[in-house]
Amino acid sequence: MKSMEIIIEGPSFYDEEDENIFFNALYALPGFLSVKGKGLNLHIQFKSSPSDEAVKQLVVICRRWFIDIAPLLPLKNQNNSGLVLWHEPAS
Repeated sequence: MKSMEIIIEGPSFYDEEDENIFFNALYALPGFLSVKGKGLNLHIQFKSSPSDEAVKQLVVICRRWFIDIAPLLPLKNQNNSGLVLWHEPAS
């Protein structure tokens, strides 16, 4: 299996606890391998192409921290496209 990298914007955090919650959510993603900050971006490495469940969770994480989901759009498919957060951010 070939690993896969997804690059997203790094979020702004309100405090240390907010940052801990964010990174713990990333660490809990199915197939998560590592995350590294490079400049203003986060490079998230998966063991292989992320599962539909991992993609859904990552969309939720991005919406929660107001991160642009454009880098995730290539992962949208018939199995995960029903997630309402693909179409509109949480308010």
